[in-house]
Formats: sequence, C-alpha cells, structure tokens
Amino acid sequence: MSDSAPQRRWACIPCTKAKRKCSKQTPSCRRCLEKKAVCRYPAPRITPPYDLVFSQDGAVSVIPTPLSDDGNPLLPAPPSQVGGQQQIQQHQQIHAGPSHPAAGTLLNPWFLSPASWTIDHKTEPLSSHICFVDETLTYFIDKLHLWLKQWTSKGHCPFIHPQLWRVHLPDCIQDAFTSLAAYHSKTPATERTVLRIVENRVNSLVEGQNASSAGDFGFVMLDPAYHLARTQALLIYKVICLFNGDVRARAQAEKHIDTLDLWAQQMWQSASLALSSDHDKAPLDRVSNGPVDTQLRTDGSLTSTWQAWIFSESIRRTYLTATLTEAVYLTLKQGWAPCPGNIMFSGGEGLWEAPSPISWMTCLQENLINTIRGVDAEQLFSHAKTSDVDEFCHAILIAKYGLERYDRWLNEKT
Repeated sequence: MSDSAPQRRWACIPCTKAKRKCSKQTPSCRRCLEKKAVCRYPAPRITPPYDLVFSQDGAVSVIPTPLSDDGNPLLPAPPSQVGGQQQIQQHQQIHAGPSHPAAGTLLNPWFLSPASWTIDHKTEPLSSHICFVDETLTYFIDKLHLWLKQWTSKGHCPFIHPQLWRVHLPDCIQDAFTSLAAYHSKTPATERTVLRIVENRVNSLVEGQNASSAGDFGFVMLDPAYHLARTQALLIYKVICLFNGDVRARAQAEKHIDTLDLWAQQMWQSASLALSSDHDKAPLDRVSNGPVDTQLRTDGSLTSTWQAWIFSESIRRTYLTATLTEAVYLTLKQGWAPCPGNIMFSGGEGLWEAPSPISWMTCLQENLINTIRGVDAEQLFSHAKTSDVDEFCHAILIAKYGLERYDRWLNEKT
C-alpha cells in the first residue's frame, strides 16, 4: 500500500469539527473533558459506519455515523500535519502487536475501575420484572447443563476459566466437581444415591455459612476468591437440583432458593470493596503464580493484567450466570422474576479462550467488540456480527432478548 494514501481522521470527532488539537485519550480527550462534551472517536472500519464512544468507566458503546445523501459517511475536513502524526500514534496503539501493548490497558484496565462494578437498574415502568418465553427458558437450561458437562470433561466452561483454580483448588470447588462428575456418570440404579450425595454437599456448604443478609459486611469483606468459590459451587448444585426433574431434589434446592442470589450479591460487593482498598491498589511485591494470587490487582505487566482480568471476568460471568439461573427458575415457577440489573463484562470472541497473556492481548487489540454493558447490549444487533462475540455473550443476549431476536440478528449479519 502506498504511503501517500489519504489518512482517515484519528482525532476525536468534536475536536476535529472544532479544528482543535486533540489529546487522543480515552475515555475522553482533555478538551472534551474540560468542555464536558461526549468524546467520540471514528471507528477503525466503516462497514457498517459507526463511531465509538468511551464512557468514564471504560465501556465502549457504538453509535451510527451520520450519512450523506449518497450513503457515504460524513467525514470532517482532512487533519492537519499534527493530526496526521496523531493518526500514526493512534494507529500504533490500536494495531500494535502483542509485544507492544498499550500502557493504559495494562496499568489502568477498565475491569479494575470501581465504576465498572456498578449494577445498572432501569427505572422505566415494569422494568423491575423480566419474563422469558418457553423456548428461551429451555435454551438457557440446556446451555447450563452443557457448560457443566464441559467443565467435568475439559476442565473449563464459559463461566469457569481453565486458569482460575490452577494454583489453589478450594474444597467447595473440589466437592462440586466430584459431585457433578458422579451426577454425569449416574445410572438409573445409582441416581438416587448420587442425588443424596449432592443434597448432603449443598446442605453442608450452606450450613457452613453464617451470613444472613446482603448487609452482613463481615462476610462481604472476606477474600473475593472465597466468595467466588462458594458461589460457583452453589450454582453448580442449583443447576443439578432445580432442573433435574426429581421432585425431592427440587424441593431440597428450594429451601435455599434465595441463597444463591444473596451470595452472588455479596461476591459482587466484596470485589467492589477490594478495589476501594489501599491494600489491593498497592503494587505487587511478589511474583504471581495465578489469578487468585493477584486477584483484582496488576503491577502493569501483561501477565498480571491478564490474571487480574481472568479473576474479574470470572466474578462477572459467575454473577450473570447465577442471577439468570435464579430468574429462569422463578419464571418457570411463577411466570416472572425480578430483574437482576445490568453489569459490564467481556464478550469479545477469543478473549475467554486465549491460552496465554500474549494471545489475550492480541484478541483485545484486534477485536471489534470486547467490553459489553448489559443495558446497552442491544446495540450489538445493529453494529456487530454474531462472530464478533463469544458463546457466553450469545447466551446472555438470548436470555435477555429471546431466541427470535437472536435468530434475526444471525440472519441479518450472515
């Protein structure tokens, strides 16, 4: 390609239109921050045309670019020579190889921002209730069972990362794994025995906890890894018992119907509290052996940032899976369920499956879509393809918008 090819704009749209120098920072350049304006950057591709909007918590949204009468995107005047240099610098930031990751991504990742741990609740009438159609309920339940089989056969699934418990395997996770493996290998003759084992394990897990409400900060302040482990374990037992079809198993699981939601909320509060702690913001003083060691911290290196992302994303995905599982079951029982709220999570294709820090960073830099906020997920239908996001994101979108809307998106983008 010739070096004389015309460059597209790289400064933000407000600065370009005002013919002012843009500092090029995200989520907002210096001028837009001072002007309290929405800082918008042109997308790296224009088919379909849209602009990227970075919010203060690091989330990325997409909005359509205005079109001219001939259907082409309206572009501002060509950048100045200074703008041309900015174009080169921003192009290097976006497309740099894994050996040159952006410093901001490693030192100040969005998933370690306290603002990214807020839960959005819509305020419109009837928004506090959600309903699912029968096909969506069946799809999500089948997905849960498929994910648990994948965990026992491959050691990972869309909400349990293969690196998560590599260093330390908590007792409750060990119990859940062995119980699940026994459940998957049961026969008609052993099914009753296996379900009794599961019942005893879940009762022991729940009875070993003393917190009685989400406001019990004695438990909220415990290690986030502890919260994550017990929530994942209880989620596994719930999937086995609630959707098994056995009357006794379902009745026993209903005794703790609110516990999974409570633990998920406490897990979320614990992570948010950890990020506000000076201890967790301090630089790491030792070499990390795994994501549970670093938890919600990074020393700025690629490896520690990847490990912190694994831990953060595991909490986010476990929270979403747990709250949606409760919502699906309540809908089966009473026709509706309380809306659990919307959170931010990573849904970009390849991120969760990346086997190394380098491959993770490569996906992060090359993907069109990485970070998704549940409340804005509908924009994906207009501005992304199904191949841009992973299996977990597909399941969340189907649970939120239904199979019919998902199938229409699939057909529109193929």
